[in-house]
Amino acid sequence: MNFSGYGQYIQFGLQIGVSMALPVFVGVWIDNRYDTDPWFMLGGVFLGFISMMWTILKTAMELNAKDKRKKDAKKQ
Repeated sequence: MNFSGYGQYIQFGLQIGVSMALPVFVGVWIDNRYDTDPWFMLGGVFLGFISMMWTILKTAMELNAKDKRKKDAKKQ
């Protein structure tokens, strides 16, 4: 069984997970260190959400451009 085509999907999933989780973990760490619960964690959730949406949008635009190039190549 050949798994080479699944790498892009694994990468996409990891990008989504890391872009959401990392800012939240940093926010929790700052909140625990400086006793500022829950403000930095909430900021991390907001930044993580924005980062996740940007990753999804960027990937969708790249896939649309790739699909358009394939369609244009078939027409020629």
